Amino acid sequence: TISDDMYQFMTQVKETVTCGLVGGSDLKKIAEQIGGMDALFKFQYVFAENGLVAYESGNLINKECIQSHMGEEKLQKFINFSLRYMSDITLPVKRGTFIEFRNGLINVCPVGRSCSQEERDQFGEYDKEHRIREKFIQALEAEFPDSGLAFSIDYSLLWGQDR
Repeated sequence: TISDDMYQFMTQVKETVTCGLVGGSDLKKIAEQIGGMDALFKFQYVFAENGLVAYESGNLINKECIQSHMGEEKLQKFINFSLRYMSDITLPVKRGTFIEFRNGLINVCPVGRSCSQEERDQFGEYDKEHRIREKFIQALEAEFPDSGLAFSIDYSLLWGQDR
């Protein structure tokens, strides 16, 4: 959540210069972080999902998505490979959503996004020893070398933050 000092600074700055708010999350999550939709649209520009969803004065002006970039065939190949790979992994626990589709990324989570903080911590310890995510990324890079995709590990899963 944005601090009071930062929000106050941002609202003062926007009086003198054109100011845009950029976040990695979707619009709903950014609104939660800044104090609601009313607070969010006090800014002339809002760029959600790392700029892929753009608003000007509260109106949607542009939206890009990974699906149109990749195409459905490549997207399904990626998802099918990921699901097969994860089905062969044995972990201390597996819970809920393993693939979350967003406009700018595909969040692949071997332990599942529905796990509790205790289960996240347990997975974190298991992953330190067994390098589950590191090996998964290596498999993805080998399977999709010319896809134009970048693969990374999101450590916020282990810190209890939801992006």
